[in-house]
Amino acid sequence: MLNKKFSTFAAGACLTAVSMAFSHTAAAAWVSGTPMLTARSQHAGALLDDGTFAVFGGVNRTGFVTTAERLTGNTWSAIGSIDITGNVMEAVTLGTGQVLVRADGSRQARLYDPESNSWSDAGVQSVTRSMPSMTLLANGRVLLAGGVSSGGVRETSAEIYDPRTRTWTMTGSMAMGRNAHAAVLMSDGRVLVASGFGGAGEVLGAEIYDPVAGTWSLAAPPLVPRHYASMNLLPDGRLLLAGGFTSAGVTNHAELYDPVANTWTATGSLMYPRNGTMGSPMAHATVLPSRKVLIAGGSDGARNAQAVAEVYDPATGTWSNSDAVTQARENGTANLLPSGEVLITGGHSLNPGTTFYSNTDRYQPPPPTNNLAVLDSLPLLQRRGGVLTLTGTGFKGAGGTDIPRLELQRVENGFIYQIGFTSHSTTQFVSTPLPDLPAGLYMARLIVAGEPSTVAQLVRFTDPAGAPTGTAGELQIAVSWTAPADDRGNPPVGYEVTSNPASAGCTAVAPSTQCTVSGLTAGTDYTFTVRAKHANGLGPESTSSPPVTPLAAPGPQTINFAPPAPHQFGTTYQPQATATSGLSVSFVVDSGPCVAQQPSGPIRFAGIGSCTIRATQPGNAAYQAAPDVTHVLVVEQAMQTLRFNPLPPSTVQVGARYTPLVEGGASANPVIVTASGVTKQQRLMQKAAGDVCTLDAGTVTFGAEGTCTITATQNGNANYAAAQAQSYDITVTPAAVVTQPTPVPSLSQLALMLLSAAMAGLATIGFRRKRLN
Repeated sequence: MLNKKFSTFAAGACLTAVSMAFSHTAAAAWVSGTPMLTARSQHAGALLDDGTFAVFGGVNRTGFVTTAERLTGNTWSAIGSIDITGNVMEAVTLGTGQVLVRADGSRQARLYDPESNSWSDAGVQSVTRSMPSMTLLANGRVLLAGGVSSGGVRETSAEIYDPRTRTWTMTGSMAMGRNAHAAVLMSDGRVLVASGFGGAGEVLGAEIYDPVAGTWSLAAPPLVPRHYASMNLLPDGRLLLAGGFTSAGVTNHAELYDPVANTWTATGSLMYPRNGTMGSPMAHATVLPSRKVLIAGGSDGARNAQAVAEVYDPATGTWSNSDAVTQARENGTANLLPSGEVLITGGHSLNPGTTFYSNTDRYQPPPPTNNLAVLDSLPLLQRRGGVLTLTGTGFKGAGGTDIPRLELQRVENGFIYQIGFTSHSTTQFVSTPLPDLPAGLYMARLIVAGEPSTVAQLVRFTDPAGAPTGTAGELQIAVSWTAPADDRGNPPVGYEVTSNPASAGCTAVAPSTQCTVSGLTAGTDYTFTVRAKHANGLGPESTSSPPVTPLAAPGPQTINFAPPAPHQFGTTYQPQATATSGLSVSFVVDSGPCVAQQPSGPIRFAGIGSCTIRATQPGNAAYQAAPDVTHVLVVEQAMQTLRFNPLPPSTVQVGARYTPLVEGGASANPVIVTASGVTKQQRLMQKAAGDVCTLDAGTVTFGAEGTCTITATQNGNANYAAAQAQSYDITVTPAAVVTQPTPVPSLSQLALMLLSAAMAGLATIGFRRKRLN
């Protein structure tokens, strides 16, 4: 049962056949082109975003071809080694403009970047496959289905390549294993695979892959099962299956598949049986701008290469001769160019002997009799679902009444979309909003008086970045946005922001989605647009942001901060500073033994030394930050003071005692008290006498008349100076005399006294006498 028909990619597109009233009077022609640098067959070819063409790998009589080359104008140039080899090479151009290349027998895929002309790894396939189908999906991913595994099994499995992550992921499997089958993305976004080879013979059935569900469903089987056949998507949505190898040999049978009715119907047969036609690896013929299909080359049942090409007309269902190519061959490439020509390259022939070719030929459609429109160049990346504006010349016929129409032909499957207009003139064409086109490279042509424009312009479609918003700052605005909702397999690598008025902008590197636009004018309204930068160019412009006005720049301010005087340890310093703005000033200690009490409190000292103190004012919306002012504060040792409390007495008597009490400084060192004195005899006679005062156990004892000096001292430390000594003199006087009453002698006492006196007199006389003698 056929799945329900998608409508996503068909909306707004004309899918019915349109009769092309080409007024050709001459026949088509084949012309020889510049040969490739290397002969090759079963290679892959791809049209690049800049209109150049490249070929990859293949085989020749020396074996696998490991090189690739690129055609620019009429010149081929080498573009490096692919680093993978296989019997058949396959390639598809991704939304990034890079080419995904794979080979039979290798799980490693490779990426060619035309911008940098370089190669890189493209991830490792889940399964080794020989001659699978490789199809670019509508979402920009790639479907790889079937093929022969390394064990010789025809695979039913399929996998998806994601260019955003460069990874391969398994998806739903087919009902029947197959290789060398035909596969095409249909106009509804699903993929039809038809027939192929199943090991025991041609596969009888067809299947349809639904990329949304990731599943396969059976489709009606072709009338004639075959492999190495050509299959193309026609402009009316039907698919043309022609030629190929059947159980009865090479066939000229052709049939049409209708995806709406899910039926196959026979159509006119090829003039010549062919398989392996030019269009390798899967032998697709080429849908021309005229909507006709060109098929060239291939070989018959006897492996004779066909030299004559033919053209299928969907309007009549018949094939007609299109003259001979320069060299009969099979299994080369055939690709439509923007000029409307078909380029075929390389290939080989087996009869009379195996020969590989470097030849190239160009199929040139019949020349027109009317003047052709000429299109100006277009940016590659256009807005998905937007309008397409073309400019140039000759946009109306000779009579000035012909209505031009726009056609977009998808390079990967040849499907042609016809687009209406909202306005047109002789030099401008503005389309109606485009349908939701599948990912891929498109040729844009303008059809005027039944003739396509001389050279098609190449375009891709992607979503723009999300609408930006802005946040005002000082003469700047911070702009933010969202990544494109659907980049069609072409993720941004960065962004560009533009202001209006166009005075400034900014850039960001993905995945960042914000940047700041500086250098704006205060009081001016600005709007902003964003363009994503992709690997192959700038994306479409976003919608504009709401207007945002930057704030005025704050005014300048300075700080007045006088240098501080030295301070002693143990005190505090209250810095004083003012800003010309009137805003409060804060103080920061950058170095030294100082501790600031934030934000502007006193500064205390943790030791002596030099402190670096900085005054700062950060500003506000009206003022810029002030330049910092820095001063050095010297912290000196603190002084210590000693105090006797109470004071010593000024006078004491001999025999008195005194205990001095002294209050010391903050160093916590002990207070030392000493006592010394000079006696009265020492002062008068300068000879030794007893101590006036002595100090023992904190108590002073006064022992003689004289002056006693009591002295208190205290040492310093790192933060405190030694205290100044404090001395007091104390006068020591004689002890008080106690007076006793004089007694009256008795008679006997008187007699004794007289006797004593008399004897004293006699002794004196005798002493004198002795001296006289």
